Amino acid sequence: MEIPFEEFQVQRLPYSADKLNELRDQYNSQYSFFKKDDHIYISPGSTELPMLGELVTLNVDEEPYVVGSLIRHIFFRAFKDKFPQVKPSFNPFTFPSSKDEHNLILDELPDPLKKTITYKKLNEIDIKRATIQGRKKFMLVIGSSYKWMLRQNCQKLQENGFDIATLEVANLIRYQSSQEVVAPTFQALGRVKQVDGTKAIVETNNGDLSFPLDELFLNKTHENIRLYLEFVLDSARAENILSRVKQKEFMRNDPTILHKEIFQLAKHLSQLEFKNGDGFCFTLGSQGSTAFPTLKLESPKYLFDVSLSKTNASPSKGLMEYGPYDFGKFFEVSQPRVLVVCHKNSVGAFSQFLGRLKEGFSEAPTFAKGFVAMYRLHDMNFQIVEVESYRADVFMNAIKKAVEQNEGGFDIAIIETREEFKRLSPQEDLYWISKAYLLQHGITAQYIKEINAREPKFVLDSCALQMYAKLGGTPWVLPSSPNIAHELIVGVGSSLVRNNLYAGAQQHKLVGITTFFNADGKYIFSSRSKEVAYQDYFDELLSSLKGSINTISKEQGWDDGAIVRIIFHVFKPMKNLEVEVVAQLIELYPQFDIKFSFVSFGENHPYLIFDLDQQGVASRFISTVKGKLTPERGTNLMLEPGVCLLQLKGPLDVKSGKQGFTGPLVIRIHPKSTFTDPTYIVQQVYRLTNISFRTFKPSQLPVSLMYATFITDQLNKLSAVPGWDPLFVKPLRNKKWFL
Repeated sequence: MEIPFEEFQVQRLPYSADKLNELRDQYNSQYSFFKKDDHIYISPGSTELPMLGELVTLNVDEEPYVVGSLIRHIFFRAFKDKFPQVKPSFNPFTFPSSKDEHNLILDELPDPLKKTITYKKLNEIDIKRATIQGRKKFMLVIGSSYKWMLRQNCQKLQENGFDIATLEVANLIRYQSSQEVVAPTFQALGRVKQVDGTKAIVETNNGDLSFPLDELFLNKTHENIRLYLEFVLDSARAENILSRVKQKEFMRNDPTILHKEIFQLAKHLSQLEFKNGDGFCFTLGSQGSTAFPTLKLESPKYLFDVSLSKTNASPSKGLMEYGPYDFGKFFEVSQPRVLVVCHKNSVGAFSQFLGRLKEGFSEAPTFAKGFVAMYRLHDMNFQIVEVESYRADVFMNAIKKAVEQNEGGFDIAIIETREEFKRLSPQEDLYWISKAYLLQHGITAQYIKEINAREPKFVLDSCALQMYAKLGGTPWVLPSSPNIAHELIVGVGSSLVRNNLYAGAQQHKLVGITTFFNADGKYIFSSRSKEVAYQDYFDELLSSLKGSINTISKEQGWDDGAIVRIIFHVFKPMKNLEVEVVAQLIELYPQFDIKFSFVSFGENHPYLIFDLDQQGVASRFISTVKGKLTPERGTNLMLEPGVCLLQLKGPLDVKSGKQGFTGPLVIRIHPKSTFTDPTYIVQQVYRLTNISFRTFKPSQLPVSLMYATFITDQLNKLSAVPGWDPLFVKPLRNKKWFL
């Protein structure tokens, strides 16, 4: 995007809410209005319109908010002038495609439903600011996704016999001053408790509220669409339709198609005239891509010995050659005692699976040596328990009896699970019920489906890897720089705790989850704060972090005056709350020379990186090409100082050509950080995606946040199991029970 001047003129007035509403009511069809600080800014749609405010001269570089707002309003009017039939949303700017090929369910539905249900491509255009060739510039970022729409309100659904009770609903927020040009906002309300005539009682964040049925719509979720399709058709046809739609979406997300459609839209937009009545204007380039600086990242090596001499570029090859990093040093379970519980009809498959797990399987090239030899164990002892039924109470009785009668105890359990268990609530699902009981008794668990026990070729290596980590082992670490005395990586996560999904805001509580790692990626432990009200979360998180830092500093022997670097990883922060906690935390340790970085991550954003020279690689098991136009893993772009896009799935990481396209991770280094080296920080993030121990393949998140996410999700599920207490996992702090 090019703005052909350094200064510009814009109209403005002193701000008052009444004045802003008055202007929008009277002039919104011809002018645009927005607020900044103590002023209302005015953008006339054409040169003929009279002035409504005072003209002031501003500098483009010094007023990014005003410039960005003008660009959004001018872009919106130019688009509407060219495509008056389209009703987009404003910020972000989105509009549905009108092409039939972009409605993926259209050809799958019978004629009466074609106008009722759609699954359309939604184009999204964001105005972003980045540093390009040393200058701050604005740019247009084009993205897209597919969204469901059910074009019947809840009154019509009820009249047709479809019961909306217990389903999640929403209403439409229409803006009076611009409802003819701007799409209404879809606002989720809550779950329907009951239907009373023409009204519904909805459980919302503000308590139970009554809404007219003709003002409510089902939430645009896959589950609601599935239920409606099952109602009007039948379960088998609904499942078949949704399966075909899913396959179509995979095909539409092919990078070649995505790239082509983005460039086509960019070309159309570049031909529009972007100018307001006061002379503010800009142009869009048609090539659709921008050159950004990049960081040179090194491919990680894996370390298998504290002497730093045993390294390999492949984790599986390194394990086979050297054994695990902690062999003969820190790992204490050299002869694990394993409880195995499965259905009597599966016992043959599980017996064979256990033999292959222990001794190896020739058909699995990365697991020919087996668990005992590969991880340098002395032996493995299995106690197999057969059950008569898949009922949870039958399984649990067998598990409890085995645990209570075994005098030596078990180090880990292998439990048969089934896909259909996932449809149950946690308090009914054998997975969560058994996990809660076993963790209470200090036993980690590995869950295996019967099909994987019978055909273990592709699961044995990852199963053994997870089990070793759950036993407290460290299969490998990453070589780290010895340039400072101590370095910690802290993953900070949080979870909202509430009685139900739409309980009143006053009932909401927060619990913090923090994970701690050494610079070499070695997991130290995780910590869980107390459940507290939002307003108390700051003090509780500070207290929790302080307790953990105290423990680590003592265990690792931090001396007074020691140089310490602490790098905090967090998903989208809550209004800078975590940053303020970190700043206060550092002040509590004047005896150490602490430098810190606060690094946040984003997965939901409009950015995509294409490698136009990447022709794809041959799939390993089928004769197709995968990963076309997908950049190599580690490809990165610096959008501006402290903001980097990092691609973590390259062509070799794509499972097949049908998998679609994976966007980059956005990494942001907070300006309040006292350590801000982008190359070091991004390289560290890249390294930390190679040490999850869930599989041998790299992950899509650094392990600091991945573990915090796993722990948060699992504690949320376990909290629904009667009798569960989060303190059960405290003795397991060094074991990765959550993998």
